[in-house]
Amino acid sequence: MEKPDIIVVDDDPMVGELSRDLLTDGGYTVTLVQDSMQAIPIIKQQVPRLIVTDIMMPGISGMDICKAVKSDPALRHIKIIVVSGKSYQVEKQRAFQFGADFFLQKPYNVETFFSTVKNILDGTQANAGRPPAAPAVPEIIRDNEYEQASDLGAGQIRVTVWGSRGMSPVLPNSASRYGHQTSCVSVETQEHLFVFDAGTGIVELGREIVQKKRHYKNIWVCLTHFHLDHIIGLGSFLPAYDSNFSIHLIGANDPEKSLKEVAQAAFYSSFSVAKNPPKAKIDIYEILEDNYELLPGIRLSSIYSNHPTSTMVFLLEALGKKIAYAPDSEIWGDATAFQDYDEKLGGFFRNADILLHDAAFSDKDFETHKNEGHSCVSTTVDFAAEKAQARDLVLFHGNADYSDEELDQLLADAKARIQAKGFALNCFMPSEKQSFLLQGQK
Repeated sequence: MEKPDIIVVDDDPMVGELSRDLLTDGGYTVTLVQDSMQAIPIIKQQVPRLIVTDIMMPGISGMDICKAVKSDPALRHIKIIVVSGKSYQVEKQRAFQFGADFFLQKPYNVETFFSTVKNILDGTQANAGRPPAAPAVPEIIRDNEYEQASDLGAGQIRVTVWGSRGMSPVLPNSASRYGHQTSCVSVETQEHLFVFDAGTGIVELGREIVQKKRHYKNIWVCLTHFHLDHIIGLGSFLPAYDSNFSIHLIGANDPEKSLKEVAQAAFYSSFSVAKNPPKAKIDIYEILEDNYELLPGIRLSSIYSNHPTSTMVFLLEALGKKIAYAPDSEIWGDATAFQDYDEKLGGFFRNADILLHDAAFSDKDFETHKNEGHSCVSTTVDFAAEKAQARDLVLFHGNADYSDEELDQLLADAKARIQAKGFALNCFMPSEKQSFLLQGQK
């Protein structure tokens, strides 16, 4: 028997047959299962690309199906759409917790149902070469809850660097044109706010959100890893203490520490800088390498980085633009049969509009810091231009011990290399609160 593209599980004959017919008319092969007790055996036998399941059914529920599929290594790559009349927020969260990729409320829109399913499957096809992943960050249905940022036009994206330096064992005494705050970058559209890392830079970002009353009710905070300079500011992020906000915390677990434990230490520990527990709703999304639809038309992709501990790099695609973030990533420079990281990362970031990448060391200093998990300027420039084919490069994770003059020289060296090699690449050494404006699709 030919394997179907989609299995629909619904005990309601009218809804189940309607879903099957809409998808079949669109060209997909579909199996309809009306007895939920038969769903798991049929899924194991046919291994579809996507499952569309109701929640409330006699026998086993759609939640049970989600959990069974996503906990089975042979099946967890299958995308799942949960369709239900139970539109309570807690029910949506439970669906996502058990591995659903999308929550669709009944009665669904017949005219957009096929395109919704197609978008999910297109994401599956784009990710076909990767191994099965753990339960994904959910695709969120937005209920017109965001107010617009008045200073951004339609289709505009603002990328702001709030901190980009490494952390020194001692607090710096000198002033710096580039600043001393550690990793934090925000990405804003008129409606949405995404934050990458929670180093000390996130403290000033939080103050600005509260003081300027930017009404991004949902804030996505993506942590690359749990080294102190990337999480130290999390407990001092002011929106976490305002009940008007929801914080969606995303990151990969490490064998030594889970994402949940990091959040608990930041917000609830006796040793935390936080004096009171958070008032915002905080959701935890533990991820592996995969593509995730955070919101309609906004995709977050992640792969592991060449850096000590379980470290991620991220690619955010929004409004037709690609923002690549790799603050801790050691580029090797020369690929061998035993090393394909540069090629893999280059393909992952291909054609990025802006690439923020580790360039912690000068070429000279790198000779004594190889295999520590950071890159030097020349290999970063070559990687950005040749393998990632990025438009703009932002040199990130500047060595905490470098003076402004040394950072100026790093930027000059990078620009000289770009000119000497004829690369079509813009290059920047960011200062704190420096923004880059991208014009995306309206």
